[in-house]
Order: sequence, then structure tokens, then C-alpha cells
Amino acid sequence: MANVQNINLYRIVHRDNVAYILEKGMFCYGHPFFDPDNIFIGDSKLTQQRHDFDIPLSDGGYLGDYVPFYLGFRSPMLYNIHTGHRGIEQRPQSDIIYIVCKLHCLIEKDYKVIFTDGHAKNKVTRFYTDIQDLNRLDWESINAQYWQNTDTNPDRMRRKQAECLVKSQVPPQCIAALVVYDEATKNEMEKLVQKSGHKIGVHINPKSQFYY
Repeated sequence: MANVQNINLYRIVHRDNVAYILEKGMFCYGHPFFDPDNIFIGDSKLTQQRHDFDIPLSDGGYLGDYVPFYLGFRSPMLYNIHTGHRGIEQRPQSDIIYIVCKLHCLIEKDYKVIFTDGHAKNKVTRFYTDIQDLNRLDWESINAQYWQNTDTNPDRMRRKQAECLVKSQVPPQCIAALVVYDEATKNEMEKLVQKSGHKIGVHINPKSQFYY
């Protein structure tokens, strides 16, 4: 089985959202503690559709009840933000910060987590709650640097976007690291981390694998 101790979760956020996250944590949309000044960086239409999208599990609720993470980095969504593809507002990659959490921390703190084997809103995606089912995910695609669909692998993009959904909120104590684009951003984030009092490492694009 995939080693839970080694599984990282990745959420990309605007740099101006990080101070709030370090102080209070991350919250699903509609939560009373959701950052009122949150700068949105994704697909607004898709996000709205997720709010009331039924999770096909008993007592799963809606996708909007969860804080979503990717299981891999260098996602198609980051590509869209970087290029302005698919009508997404284009932003410099230096504005995008990875919040990296450890799956085992959330499990040990008894947070409800759900895994998907691909993009959560795709009709063929399957949902799981048992960590044993992590083996059902396509980790080769999740960790792939190049994820475009091909004639021989027509489902790779969906599987690349496998998710971990965390019910309601994620505390700052489960943040293991921040990943940033450049040295200037690293300096800025390190000041925020120091002010927060948390012991969180800040890393510049490890192995040049996180950004485009």
C-alpha cells in the first residue's frame, strides 16, 4: 500500500491569502471562518458547480463541504493560471504559493478525508474513504511532469488531477511546507511564517518540478 507517512497534499493559493491561512487555517467555501478577503485564482464557474455537487458516497455531502487538495504538483489548473488558458485569469507564477500538508497529520487528527482517482467533478471519477484504496490511484500520472492526454493514454489529464478532500477545514498545524517560485517570494513567506510562530519550511521550486 502507498505509505501514508510519505504522501503530501498540495493546494495552490494566491500569495496574499497565506497570512490568513497561517493564522487560522484553510476552510471550505461557506464556512463561517472562510477568509472574507480571499483572492480567488481558479475557475469560478467550476468552483460554483462544485458547491452543490453530490459526492457519490453515503454521508459524503457536497464537494463544497470540503477543502480540496491535489495529490500531485504542476497541475493543469496551474498551467491555466500561468497561461490564461480556458478563460482563467492569468497571473504570474510568483503570485502562486503551494500549501503543502501531510496526509498522516490529518488522519491522526481525525479529520474526515475522501480520495478521488481523478478530477472530482468528472463523471467517471471514483471516490474512496479507505486509505487502503490509495493503491487504486494512478500515481504515475499524478506525479507526471507531462500530463496531456494522448492516443495511447486518453485519460491521463483526469487521473493527474486526483484529489484529497478534507471536510470543512484544515488547521495550520498540518501545514508542513510552502513552495514558492523565486527567492523574493521565499523571503516574504519566511517573514510570514516567522510571525505566525509555526515551524514551516519554505522552498523554491524543488527540482524545478512545481512550476511551469
